[in-house]
Amino acid sequence: MDPVENPFRPGAGRRPPVLAGRERILSNFDVVVRRAENYGEGDRSWVINGLRGVGKTVLLNELMSQANARKWIVAKVEASTSAPLRKVLATELVKALRTATGRHADRSKWKRVLGVLRSFTLKLGIDGITLGIDVDPVHGVADSGTFGDDLAALLEVIGEASLEFGIGTLILVDELLEAGTDDLEAVNMAVHSLGQAPTPLPVFFVGAGLPSLPAQLADAASYAERLYVYQPIGLLSPDDVRTALVEPCEQRGVTWQEDALAAAFELARGYPYFVQSIGKHVWDLAAGPAFTMDDVQAGGALAREEIDAGLYRSRWERATTAQRRLLTGMAHLKGEDPVEIGELAAHLGKARTSDLSVARQELIKKGLVYAPERGLVAFTVPGMADFVIAQDA
Repeated sequence: MDPVENPFRPGAGRRPPVLAGRERILSNFDVVVRRAENYGEGDRSWVINGLRGVGKTVLLNELMSQANARKWIVAKVEASTSAPLRKVLATELVKALRTATGRHADRSKWKRVLGVLRSFTLKLGIDGITLGIDVDPVHGVADSGTFGDDLAALLEVIGEASLEFGIGTLILVDELLEAGTDDLEAVNMAVHSLGQAPTPLPVFFVGAGLPSLPAQLADAASYAERLYVYQPIGLLSPDDVRTALVEPCEQRGVTWQEDALAAAFELARGYPYFVQSIGKHVWDLAAGPAFTMDDVQAGGALAREEIDAGLYRSRWERATTAQRRLLTGMAHLKGEDPVEIGELAAHLGKARTSDLSVARQELIKKGLVYAPERGLVAFTVPGMADFVIAQDA
């Protein structure tokens, strides 16, 4: 098969040719968009949570693409421990509003928004930015120095502008769990404030992160449990895997034999990242135009090697000897499932659960494990347990 024609796109954040299994979320977003544009009304913000490689970033990018196509005000950032979320978000909002002033050219309507934004950024110590329009700071709005209050005030002003132009504002934060507790508390506060109006303004916030993100948001503010619509995404069903593999090929006149398709599903086990990798390698190796069991066995082996060498090994090599012992214990005890810290400590011959605290916390910081609930720990990447067990063989 011609690799130039290959439709599959493995890789972090890369959009697959078919977003199989995510139709419900995309349909729900269409409702958000139509409500904002038809009635000038905002909706409850979302939190998209799931393991590494299940497509959270892909979904955020798809929402961003759809909103941009409708000339919304759109800002997307990735939270990290290296920079405060408030500064990253402020910088991206500057870019978003510069784009919006070009899309909606009545500049007189933007002066107050940009004046408030200038006050907001100056209070955060971000100077030297160019807004595209020469405006003075609007004092007394979004410049109190309390990030949650100021963000709420800024989003209210942006929301009012959105309403006037008949559009919405979309703010996307990937890896939201990496934000500091103060920033998470401020985001909760701002989202909560937006939702208090009798008719909420058309400002829509979407955060994404690991399955532990809802608990982190709730730790930052107890009302977060009721504040967001939680949109968990996970592994693909057999029907979704079939769709993801078959539809892109059918569009190019290529088919899968049924036994080959079943074998591909067994290899991928519903992991979207692996589905794309298998599809890519099978396509590149096969003679076509019908993929066979032999094609899947050969392509699947290459996909496994690629994922082992990249996705899994890179994580394994970041772990210290003590951390690897903990990972190995997790894999042997429960595989992909969460394991109780007490059970893990006993398995590793530790007298107290606190003996694992340092290694566990460092692994959480490195993104190799997460705490789905208090007292539990689990791998962040599907399939990591099998890789770890193989290293112990």
